[in-house]
Amino acid sequence: MMLSSSLTPKAGSAEFLSKLHRIPLFKDLDGAGLLEFQTAFTQSAYPKETIIFYEQDLPERTGSRVYFVLEGCVKLVKYSSDGESTIVRLACAGEFFGVTGALTNQSYPFSAETLTDTTVISINHDNFKKLITRFPSVALNMMCAMGEVLWFNYATHNQVVKKSEARVAKIILHYLKRDGFEQTPEGLQLKIYLPHDYIASMTGIAYEESVRIISRLKKQYQCIRYLRGGKILITNLEMLREVAQDNDSYH
Repeated sequence: MMLSSSLTPKAGSAEFLSKLHRIPLFKDLDGAGLLEFQTAFTQSAYPKETIIFYEQDLPERTGSRVYFVLEGCVKLVKYSSDGESTIVRLACAGEFFGVTGALTNQSYPFSAETLTDTTVISINHDNFKKLITRFPSVALNMMCAMGEVLWFNYATHNQVVKKSEARVAKIILHYLKRDGFEQTPEGLQLKIYLPHDYIASMTGIAYEESVRIISRLKKQYQCIRYLRGGKILITNLEMLREVAQDNDSYH
């Protein structure tokens, strides 16, 4: 069950700004200007495994809203006619989703499902346009972020150029860079969990192949450890980058 509430002045201006500044798109914006939009935002809490909207839903039926994750994580997923799923990306704390549908009023190209108990704030199509008119940098930063998403999808699904193990290594490096890590005596522990089925779905490979590739990265290349539940520990960053055929700096 979803619980929603408006971020009205009753909630407190400081509380509203604190929440909005947790979103990278808004963190450097003038607080006084943002307060003009306080009543335009709605906060919603979703339990784990809740569908926020379905693929092919028309945004006008769900409020034509742009969503921003405050806490938790949302899986953006496409389903084929035979029920097979492909994870487009994971939107975690600080990220946005639903933009394509809200701004074009075309049907959503994917479904949005919570992976954990999740809290989001959202703003409707008309108010979002007013917001980016007031703060053009939001639109520019959103375009850059969407460019990163397009690059990520190309890099992880380019099956002609990249071997499967390279695409899996790129997935791990992407989430290392995006969500950060904790330094441990054994190596870099990703903050996000990446179970085998997520990795398989995001790279377009079978679950069993994902298991085999993770095993090779661990035993043959000795660059990661895979712990229960999808916790990944990078033990040799340079080797992982070599497997990924990657020249970017992640550390």
